[in-house]
Amino acid sequence: MGISNVQGGLEDRIATYKGELEEVEAEIKKIEEGIEALMKLQRRAVKLRRLIIGATDIIMDANPEWQKKIKARRKRKWHSPFAPGEIGTRALAVLFDHDRWMRPRDVAIIMLTVRETRQDERETVDRVANAIGSYFKKHEGDLVESRGAFAKEWRLIR
Repeated sequence: MGISNVQGGLEDRIATYKGELEEVEAEIKKIEEGIEALMKLQRRAVKLRRLIIGATDIIMDANPEWQKKIKARRKRKWHSPFAPGEIGTRALAVLFDHDRWMRPRDVAIIMLTVRETRQDERETVDRVANAIGSYFKKHEGDLVESRGAFAKEWRLIR
């Protein structure tokens, strides 16, 4: 083998090693950033545990018999006060009970009042009303009928 073949082979290996080195360094950087993020999350978890314990202590101080189990809820995520599939059937029940033309928002307010749940929160009323409107539109012609163009009113088909 000549010197140029050896040199060509070594140059080829250098190129391969350089490529692998770039991949390894990129992976190292990604792991280091992950470690920083992990440390921030661990500090936040410690702080959240302290806040939960502190808030619980304050409630227990005011009400020693307090035993309520509080379920976790994600921040800024809306939670419907109704189970999946329940909104449509309850909305139909409201239309049946009132036997008149009604807007989805009016139905939502009645449903939330009966449930004694957050009827004063605009987001809850809006989301439940939107769900009711979608349900009515889906069943228009077979369960319900509508009148008007904007802010439609709905009633059961008898």
